[in-house]
Amino acid sequence: MTARPALLGFLLACGLPLLRAADPSASDAVPSTSDAGSFEGTHDRVEALFRGRDAIPKLPDDLRNPFSRPDERRPVAGPTPTDADPTRQPALSDHALLERVAAAVQIRGIVETSGHPSLIINKKLFEEGDRLTVLYAGTSVEIVIKKISSETFTLGYKDAELTLRLPR
Repeated sequence: MTARPALLGFLLACGLPLLRAADPSASDAVPSTSDAGSFEGTHDRVEALFRGRDAIPKLPDDLRNPFSRPDERRPVAGPTPTDADPTRQPALSDHALLERVAAAVQIRGIVETSGHPSLIINKKLFEEGDRLTVLYAGTSVEIVIKKISSETFTLGYKDAELTLRLPR
């Protein structure tokens, strides 16, 4: 029983200087000029972290569905090694552009209301003839839903058309 009062006395002797150091005095309550520099430095670091947050993200060139069956995958043409300027993208044909944009469209399913099928794309319903704007390589591409059946759907861009199977 005598060990407890001795232990408490030892802890008070060691902890008292720590408590005094943690207690700010009234003269320390006013922020110094070094605190203002610290705030500006923190503000600059936060701004650097959030810089560019409003920029449109660039999609990868290869937008094939990695979860599709191997027989449904189409080979995507890679960049040619003869390109002198890597920042300049080669012009794609309408059909090639439609294939790449179609890979970015995420079809969630099909709904049939009063005999008319509609596609569910990004939580919205689209019927035949509706236009859908998709962001590809930093530009907006407008595609048209040409035809919807119970198994397939057809997308169109200018003169090109592409028929795809619905996900199961």
